[in-house]
Amino acid sequence: MATLPVEYLRTARLFREKLGDVEIISFEVPTHKYFSRNEVPYLATALDVDLRKLENLISDMRYGRVVVEKLWAYRLDSTLLEKRVLLPDLISNQVGGEVEEYEDYKLLKIDIASVREYVRVYVKKRQSYREVTIYRKPPHPALVRYIAYV
Repeated sequence: MATLPVEYLRTARLFREKLGDVEIISFEVPTHKYFSRNEVPYLATALDVDLRKLENLISDMRYGRVVVEKLWAYRLDSTLLEKRVLLPDLISNQVGGEVEEYEDYKLLKIDIASVREYVRVYVKKRQSYREVTIYRKPPHPALVRYIAYV
């Protein structure tokens, strides 16, 4: 009896959030192992990889080829796994920002609508992999951490 391969790339629910007088569209981030399709633009931008190529690499993980591992997604204003982690959708919202490069890491400051530096993405280069950490500011502060072998 054959088993079906696991799909690591999934479609996530979208939510509307109010940040003062600005409304943004956010998506729910799976807590570990699986990826939302809306997470791929964050990772592709942070790792300087083509969006479609990264989607294909994540889809190939069902055959045992690990390219990106999600370690955890944690909401900082709750106890463990009590509340869902939300990140702004980069495709549905008005997005801007800047990149700062340092000796051993890179910092992406992402503006969502008129909210400056609402999301920060840290990419630290290691010997054989890169650590990617996404930080979302309050309300609903969250951290999402990945290891990428790209």
